[in-house]
Amino acid sequence: MLQDDDVRRAVAAPERLAALAHVEQRLPALADDFDRLARLAAAATGAATGHVTLVAPGRLRLAGSSGDPAPQVELPEEVELPEEFVPCAHVVAGGQALVVADCTTDPRFAGNPLARRGGPVSYAGAPLRSPTGAVVGAVCVTGVPVGAAPARTAEVLADVAEQGSALLTQRQRDLEQRAQHEVLEATASGRPLRQVLDLLARRVEELLAPHVMCSVLLLDDDGVTLRDGAGPSLPAAYRAAIDGLRAGEGVGSCGTAVHRREVVAVTDTTTDPLWASYRELAAAHGLAACTSLPVLDADGTVLGTFALYQRTPGDLRLPEDATIAAFRHLTRVAIERDRARRELTRLATRDPVTGLLNRTAFLTAAAGALLRPPRPGRTHVALLCDVDRFKAVNDSLGHAAGDAYLRGAAQALRAVLRPGDLACRFAGDAFTLLLPDRDPAQLPAVAEEVGACFAAPVALPGNLIRLSASTGATSTALSGAVLDVLLRDADMAMHAAKQDGRARARTFEPAMQERAAAHLELTLALGEAMRTDQLHLHYQPEVDLLTGRTVGLEALARWTRPGTGPVPPARFIPAAEAGGLVVELGRLALTRACRQLAAWRALHPAARHVTAWVNVSAHQLAERGFVDLVTGTLAAQGLPGTALGLEITESSVVRDLATARHTLQRLRDAGVRIALDDFGTGYSSLSLLQTLPVDVVKVDRSFVSRLVPARGGTAGSARDDARGGARVLAAIVSMAHALGLTVVAEGVEHPHQRDALRTMGCDVAQGYLFGRPAPPQDLDPAGWAHGTPAVDARR
Repeated sequence: MLQDDDVRRAVAAPERLAALAHVEQRLPALADDFDRLARLAAAATGAATGHVTLVAPGRLRLAGSSGDPAPQVELPEEVELPEEFVPCAHVVAGGQALVVADCTTDPRFAGNPLARRGGPVSYAGAPLRSPTGAVVGAVCVTGVPVGAAPARTAEVLADVAEQGSALLTQRQRDLEQRAQHEVLEATASGRPLRQVLDLLARRVEELLAPHVMCSVLLLDDDGVTLRDGAGPSLPAAYRAAIDGLRAGEGVGSCGTAVHRREVVAVTDTTTDPLWASYRELAAAHGLAACTSLPVLDADGTVLGTFALYQRTPGDLRLPEDATIAAFRHLTRVAIERDRARRELTRLATRDPVTGLLNRTAFLTAAAGALLRPPRPGRTHVALLCDVDRFKAVNDSLGHAAGDAYLRGAAQALRAVLRPGDLACRFAGDAFTLLLPDRDPAQLPAVAEEVGACFAAPVALPGNLIRLSASTGATSTALSGAVLDVLLRDADMAMHAAKQDGRARARTFEPAMQERAAAHLELTLALGEAMRTDQLHLHYQPEVDLLTGRTVGLEALARWTRPGTGPVPPARFIPAAEAGGLVVELGRLALTRACRQLAAWRALHPAARHVTAWVNVSAHQLAERGFVDLVTGTLAAQGLPGTALGLEITESSVVRDLATARHTLQRLRDAGVRIALDDFGTGYSSLSLLQTLPVDVVKVDRSFVSRLVPARGGTAGSARDDARGGARVLAAIVSMAHALGLTVVAEGVEHPHQRDALRTMGCDVAQGYLFGRPAPPQDLDPAGWAHGTPAVDARR
């Protein structure tokens, strides 16, 4: 027989009280189930009434009733009685069925005031267990039929109570499944991680017990710092205090769980050494125990912690390990889903090389930032930085080296940016920035500071990359708050910086817009001119200095614009380059020059010894079908390859020397002659002569202009300069001849220049002395073989 103290201790056991509180919390939802269970108990035993009771220290709660006619003394829904007098408390303490024939005579219950007032005489009860296995109450009956076998009554009642326990377990599982589904649905719908974790924590608290508080901490990418994720029932001050906690041994339950990568259960935060540094914090907020479970991904990497707190010391009796495991897994799913979403966002909005915003994300963010006006006395600043000569790095060291430089430049940019600044890799080697709320007077200094980021050296194995950038700057004070206009004006300023010599910063000025508008208008007009046949070719002869015969004709594009008059090539050729028209212009010149030469050859035998020379741009050399275009054009006109010569400049080949060399060799193999134009003006011209398949060297006119008559009143310094120029010319001629190349001197305007060149051994001359560029109808092919001027030099 149980002693009174045994009954009291059993009823007051903490784990049992936790389970009881959990069941009582759900009584409204369980009321119908418990009434059915009470009716089943009464029917199965033949008793007068059936009940489901919940037992607490000094309190008995009627949770379900069969609804049969009331006994002599009606039982209230809740009654306060010492537990040692209550049969149901003895069922709880004993953990097995109990049958009492007469409560009024049984010494254990004689003191029960209900029995003394004519309450139930006979009693039978069996333990009702929670999902954790704790006995929370009893399924009982009163008014057991006289003569019923006690053992049989106890057995039947135990079966009914077991069904009740199974019912509680099933209801618990139903609640868990609904809660898990709700959390999964919130995760799948893309709700923010903190909302999902807050929902998860609340559902865990509802499933466990009222005194349990759930917390989730998230591990930062540094693998050490823990950030507050959820903790709806924890004090806000405590959550703030542990936000930013650095994991490690002895850092409470959570920090230690991350460090050990295992569950850490602390039953008393006031004594456990793991909480030594946080003891006062826990005590200040009434947190007496904490069990923390690390949340791990599939590879075992720690993502965060899932923790359960309680306000009383002791082991945390969990309803089922499977329940906690399920919500711990849901925590992992939510965190991983959020990380995947953030990674997709990063991939969608970030440049993969530099990690800066990509073009689309920048345009969206910048447009939003411009909706907010600057603070008084401030302005929003827009910058565009274009790396100088970046292609040379990619071509010489490879794209990996170029990417390494870009990453280094982006890192330097981040170091100078402020919160709220936007930086973007806008294109291959172009960067844009929007810097809100800057001092207008500091605009040039800001542009210089940003531009300097691109001058930082980047070390690679065996190389140290040092580049620069041209930077254009403007502001909402200068250009307004429309993003397209800001970027346009910053781009104009950047191009002005490039024209100034690169590696510098320029601030937008209204005059830049005027020049850009004029340039655009010229480009559009040039395109129309090409479509409406406004462009024509003039030809300037090249004369053999020994025989006087015309051996070549350089085709030069000319444009007479209606209503404006002649447009100098120095204006429209750069416009064609910048406007993407130079390839079409080059095709036009090639086609017309070959057609004209074919016509001359058909009429005049002397023309068969003349080469038509056509200038070729870098863009044409880069065209994949350029060789086929040249050979096809020659074939269409019935011309041999030797009838055509192509003039290239140093700048047109150094951008992609390997491709240029391959293209030129194919042309040369087809018989086309190649001339290196403007020789002597580039730093690497001598090396190009040995690298490229070249037939002719055209000496720049600047050398020829320095030649002076043999006798004259020239000042001493001018004579010295002339002698120096003559020596350079003589050296070029000698060097070219040593390489088997023909030398053509440009800009010959006076007889003494012709005579000096002939004395040096120069092969061919071109200039006003022999003829200005002229339309084909003004040229006389009949005189080309006789050494007479091709056209009147005075025209």
